[in-house]
Amino acid sequence: MPADLICTSHTPLTNVKGLVSPETEAPVRESLAALRQRAAEFAPDVVVQFGSDHNSGLNLGLMPAFLVAIRAKALGDYYTSSGPINVDEANARALVSHLHRSGVDVATSYDLTVDHGFTWVLDEIMGGINEVPVIPIFTNCGGDLRPPFRRSLALGHAVGEFLRERMPEARVLILSSGGLSHDPDLPQYLTSPPEVQQRLIEGTDWTEEALLLRTERLVGAGKAFERGETKLRALNPDWDREILELLRTGHLEAIGALEDQEVIKQGGRGGAEIRNWLAAFAAIRAYGGGHYDAEVVCYRDIPAWIIGFGIMHARAAAAH
Repeated sequence: MPADLICTSHTPLTNVKGLVSPETEAPVRESLAALRQRAAEFAPDVVVQFGSDHNSGLNLGLMPAFLVAIRAKALGDYYTSSGPINVDEANARALVSHLHRSGVDVATSYDLTVDHGFTWVLDEIMGGINEVPVIPIFTNCGGDLRPPFRRSLALGHAVGEFLRERMPEARVLILSSGGLSHDPDLPQYLTSPPEVQQRLIEGTDWTEEALLLRTERLVGAGKAFERGETKLRALNPDWDREILELLRTGHLEAIGALEDQEVIKQGGRGGAEIRNWLAAFAAIRAYGGGHYDAEVVCYRDIPAWIIGFGIMHARAAAAH
């Protein structure tokens, strides 16, 4: 049975009307709609999702490098879905056991809260958080002391082996979001004052008022970024396209060899989220016995959304 892959940038600013012109927004909307239709026609039995968090459900009080959710719920930030997620609990548990046997250490959670790093793409591609059973796989892309890119490569490879060995007859959709170049105005632990460091450690009580204030701040940041009135790092379309081409052509080890600080220098702090793309492509490559067919569906650098927005699709047949 072939497995499908969809990787896309995520930005909750797509949920705010009027930030970008219709001409700029249309190609992205059309591409997302096309992949939403493709996913519906593929009708996956399970979605294996690689995603990250923005100090919403996880904080530095206890920050795993990698985590598989056995049960999870969505925060509902930036007008995304909220509530319990339909997690494939049995296969999530089996995946954890396989990863441990494969030498990839992952944490587990029976009560993970995820933010738009997971829910935005589930909403856009699957139509919500309960349409298809999901196995959520978290990677620390934004917190302090992130894992090396080569470990994301190893994680994805082991996930792909699990899917090939345990679920070769299942229709599997590998879903990932994050990146490409963007530099969100999120505090960094080492350069933050003590009171902010403590908040990063303790986390935030996300009341409706706190979520609304967070949304308003991001909308303001998007408008300022488009006007050029910002200290955030500029988007880097050349770097984005280089990463997309490496993924398309299967040169995953080149991304796995990258150093974190170089990625942040080229792609901003949000560029570190390409770990999710790398793991997803490593998974489908392992599923296909070293082979997959991939295409770049869309790329646009969109300052008002503070992101280099890319979308990719790939497919591989299960190797026996």
